[in-house]
Amino acid sequence: MQPKLLLFGASGAIGSATAEHFRARGWRVVSATRHAATAAADFVSYDPLHDKSAAALAPFAPYDAVCFAQGANLNDSIYDVDLAKHRELYDANCTFVIAALNALLKENLLAAPARLCIISSIWQDIARQNKLSYGVSKAAVQGLVLSAAADLAKDGHMINAVLPGVLDTPMTRANLQPEQIKKFEDATQFSRLPKLADVAAAVYFFCSPENQSIT
Repeated sequence: MQPKLLLFGASGAIGSATAEHFRARGWRVVSATRHAATAAADFVSYDPLHDKSAAALAPFAPYDAVCFAQGANLNDSIYDVDLAKHRELYDANCTFVIAALNALLKENLLAAPARLCIISSIWQDIARQNKLSYGVSKAAVQGLVLSAAADLAKDGHMINAVLPGVLDTPMTRANLQPEQIKKFEDATQFSRLPKLADVAAAVYFFCSPENQSIT
């Protein structure tokens, strides 16, 4: 039977690369979007923060794997934080995942067992100026993954996170100066930035049957 991946955030750079990586390996990718679903057969409209039920996802269930590549970003500091925007960012990066996983479990839409992966960020572990709300929300994702791993183990489900840093993308090269890019490249000791395909490959391993015990 063809394995199925439920993917949140498929329209983003990492989400698109992840979808392509899975499809190339024979997976069916079902993309959940908070906006109106497109005409594509494997796109469904679902927003766990507002939809009371995950019924829209049921026709494709059970899901062998789920990847959360959605999220939001914000530049702010303790000097100028807007609490309303802070809560919105937390909802986008953390509450969204909690609500979706809760619905998938309650409505029995996951395979037994399922493998789950969240795209977080190295900024969940590293402080950076003017990234207060983003850093706090990503640190919360770390707590979510650790707590969910302990809770999900009884049913055999595994959950992990991938923490990208600066990736080699057109956006990176458009927004950073060459000397900034070189600084990041040199810091890797490989003298290169990781690519979107590298992130997708890590997600694939965590979500594939080859992962038997990492959570």
